[in-house]
Amino acid sequence: MAQLRYIYSMPVERIVRYFNDNGFHVNKATANGLLSKTADMFENLYTALGRAVLEDNYISCDETYYKVMDRTGNPDALNINKEYIWAMFAMNLNLAYYFYENGSSRGDVIHKKLEKYKGTVQSNGYAPYKSLRGEILRVSCFQHCKRKFLDLQGNPDADKIIELINRLYQQEHKHCIGADEWTQEDNLKWRRKYSKDIMKALKVALKRIISSPEYPPKSQMYTAANYMLGEWKGLENIFSSGIYKLDTNTIERLNRYISLSRRNSLFFVSHRGAERGAIFYSLACSCRLGGINSFEYLSDVINKAASLPPDTSLEKYRNLLPDKWSKK
Repeated sequence: MAQLRYIYSMPVERIVRYFNDNGFHVNKATANGLLSKTADMFENLYTALGRAVLEDNYISCDETYYKVMDRTGNPDALNINKEYIWAMFAMNLNLAYYFYENGSSRGDVIHKKLEKYKGTVQSNGYAPYKSLRGEILRVSCFQHCKRKFLDLQGNPDADKIIELINRLYQQEHKHCIGADEWTQEDNLKWRRKYSKDIMKALKVALKRIISSPEYPPKSQMYTAANYMLGEWKGLENIFSSGIYKLDTNTIERLNRYISLSRRNSLFFVSHRGAERGAIFYSLACSCRLGGINSFEYLSDVINKAASLPPDTSLEKYRNLLPDKWSKK
């Protein structure tokens, strides 16, 4: 049931109908109750997952939204609001972690989550990421920059920026860490070699755009160039390591599961429902990243989690996460 809901993005109503059509009789209230109890059972596992992600020295962050019903103050009112779910992806461990804080997209949500983090954070140019402090190296995303110019294709200045960014990708794809004994150190040397001239040409082209009277400050072209220049330090930081990705495409692909569910299921019926969704999306997407069948994983782990005493350490749960799990 959890796999159908959170991986295949089926609404609970459709899941119930599917079960009933195949001889397993269950109603919607029972289905929701089972999912809720399972999420409660996974709380410690989910906590261990969040801790593991923050132990990775290279994470990618993003945020997406979902519609959530809010009956606060008036149980009879049907208020459906656009609320936000935050996402983190441990780039080395291949673990995904979604979290929901009453739907808030405020910067203090991600700041609090990362207040003790030490490592690299890759993100788009959303202001809360850019204002992260402490021992964090922020790297940016070329695709977010490129998309703003794709909307202006046909304009020679936009086409020039797109061509230069594409050239970075063409050079990057000539080698792959792990293939033909190519190492992280090899990749770093290669990046430093190929990126220097392309980045220099990009910066010159961007500065030409924002200094041109053809593009006033409120124009789409000026906005696109100014955004990329604002991300420049984060873009340069990508080439300070052999492993940093050129973009945040991995975590954005994961967020498609939420966007698909958003289209199919309309909304969560409460903030607690959204929190429950964050738990299941975290585990299900981590399975997908690790090439693990989420049905087999959830079926196995739910029995193991149910057998653990209340005072079980988080280290024990850590061994049940998808990157360490083995079916026995």
